[in-house]
Amino acid sequence: MSLLLALGLLQGTLAQCPSQQAIVANLTAGYDPTERPYKGAAKVEVFVQLYVASIVEVIQKQQHIGIEGYFRTSWKDPRLARSGNCSQPILLTKPYGVDLWAPDIYFDNSLTEWYGAGSLSISEEGDMYRSDRYHHELRCPMDYHMLPFDSQECFVKMASYSWDIDNVHTQPFVNGALVLPDEYDGNTEWELLNGKDGKLDFKLETEWFGEGENRKGYSYVFVYFHLQRRPSSYMMFVFGTCVLFCLVSWSGLFINRTVAPARVAIAVIPVLIILNLETGVTSRLPPLNYLTWLTSFLLWSKTLSLMCVFEYGLVSFLLQMEQSRDRKFEAFKHLAGIIKKKQGEEAAELTTGVRRGSMKAFGKFFAGAAEVAPEEPESSTSKYLDPTLCVDMVFRMFDMDKSGDISAPEIQRGFRKLGQYFSTDQVAEIFSSLGVDEGTLQKDKFQKLMLNLAQHMPGKAMNISFWERPPSMQVDIVFRWAYLFCLLVSMIVWLAASGA
Repeated sequence: MSLLLALGLLQGTLAQCPSQQAIVANLTAGYDPTERPYKGAAKVEVFVQLYVASIVEVIQKQQHIGIEGYFRTSWKDPRLARSGNCSQPILLTKPYGVDLWAPDIYFDNSLTEWYGAGSLSISEEGDMYRSDRYHHELRCPMDYHMLPFDSQECFVKMASYSWDIDNVHTQPFVNGALVLPDEYDGNTEWELLNGKDGKLDFKLETEWFGEGENRKGYSYVFVYFHLQRRPSSYMMFVFGTCVLFCLVSWSGLFINRTVAPARVAIAVIPVLIILNLETGVTSRLPPLNYLTWLTSFLLWSKTLSLMCVFEYGLVSFLLQMEQSRDRKFEAFKHLAGIIKKKQGEEAAELTTGVRRGSMKAFGKFFAGAAEVAPEEPESSTSKYLDPTLCVDMVFRMFDMDKSGDISAPEIQRGFRKLGQYFSTDQVAEIFSSLGVDEGTLQKDKFQKLMLNLAQHMPGKAMNISFWERPPSMQVDIVFRWAYLFCLLVSMIVWLAASGA
């Protein structure tokens, strides 16, 4: 019975309590919203806290960060304290419909701000608690040296705009200035490291402005966001693609060097792909006066791929030289045919044979005309050379050490100047076909070789060393392994530098 009586009395009391609007109107009668609480006495302790629901985006090009959540502030205003049976907490929602003093907390590094729904709670003791939905875009200076393994430290800087530290003291809530949802670790591109590895979430700092008597301090609360980039996307789609197309450039070095369209295409396409990757990365960054980890690798890879283009230019030049030597070999065979045909003619003045000018030009190409000039009687005025003298002249061309006979290396070097790249085994085969198993060729054996060239030419070489190959092939072989070595070493160096 007594319990029912107490409930009845309570219901009666509540029924007699005025509405919240009436209570607020009563409390604010004569209230001056422009004056802070404790005017002329103690400073107002203002507590601030950011509840960050999510990191909306990190805008790298502008060096901004977007966050959203709830901004909470708390302070005490004794002028709004009350007592009595009707002293229940007052909860107001936007628009509040009443003008009350509130701390003018601003975000120092904010670029754009949006505030949505909000509420204001007033306790019996005059404790004020306000919560507002927000979306802010903030400045965040960034360092991209280690992109995509970079970490960034963004911050929010909060303080009272017009009240100095003697009037308003801004500080974090007891449970901290930053609150995050449970298990929230960032977005798909950035991992939030707050709460890990002892990272500092916030700090309180006083900054001073002005000089002399006008020097005033303001209390600032800094909230930090420690962000670590998730590198998987960059490593797969930029780094990995770059390496693959570098390998495409390398594979092009195995295409026959005489097939110019294929060699040029496979050398140029990777360069264009890497340029496209480079543009894709740099377009997301602000203009930088330094190279990042990733852009430096792309630059090096682009240089390697461009070297394939320049290498084929060198190979093409050497191929032209080799073709010129092939033409000399055809001239050599023609010369041998003329000598063989005219050998045995005995006449003081030849009416056919090898023209002096042609022989001198051939000698100049081969070893220098001064060294191989034919020894003829001074009385000779014919424009044709004696075939015997032609044989002597060619012999001296091959006899590079002037020993009077021709060794196997001299045969090899001599034919190399004529575009015929014989291996050691092939030269041995030539010697064997002439009946010379060891030693050197005498003039008669060399004449036999020269006049019956087709008969003594060797077959295809089973094995041929690097130094016996054509110059264009030597350049290709060296560049193949140098390119692969540079690519592998650069990958190891860059990955080691990343610390990944």
